[in-house]
Amino acid sequence: MGASLPPKEANLFKLIVKSYETKQYKKGLKAADAILKKFPDHGETLSMKGLTLNCMDRKTEAYELVRLGLKNDLKSHVCWDVYGLLYRSDREYREAIKCYRNALRIDPDNIEILRDLSLLQVFQISLWSSIGIGGSNWQAKVATKTV
Repeated sequence: MGASLPPKEANLFKLIVKSYETKQYKKGLKAADAILKKFPDHGETLSMKGLTLNCMDRKTEAYELVRLGLKNDLKSHVCWDVYGLLYRSDREYREAIKCYRNALRIDPDNIEILRDLSLLQVFQISLWSSIGIGGSNWQAKVATKTV
């Protein structure tokens, strides 16, 4: 996370993540803005700022920033993970799963992303069962990779 940043900004990036996790969103935005002042195209920071704004009910701006962050750093597992979190928060589970899969392609050993992907897939299977998709229909869906 924040690997391409100098030490000062890398520490600010860690603060953004910690602020998000502890729901101190204004503090996280302030840290993101400090990084973006010097590195306006830093994809991971743009994505984290978007995720933070999403928690403050600024969804349109959140999606714009996360997409811009991803555009600036397509090979970042952080950007893909954040995009997945955004979709998951809006109950767009199929899109979230696609994002988590992309994140895992980049960082296949990331246990947190694997856990999030697994939970979503289990949730989706439970959802299918509750609406009557089971047995061979469920197996057909898995075989066509729509999980």
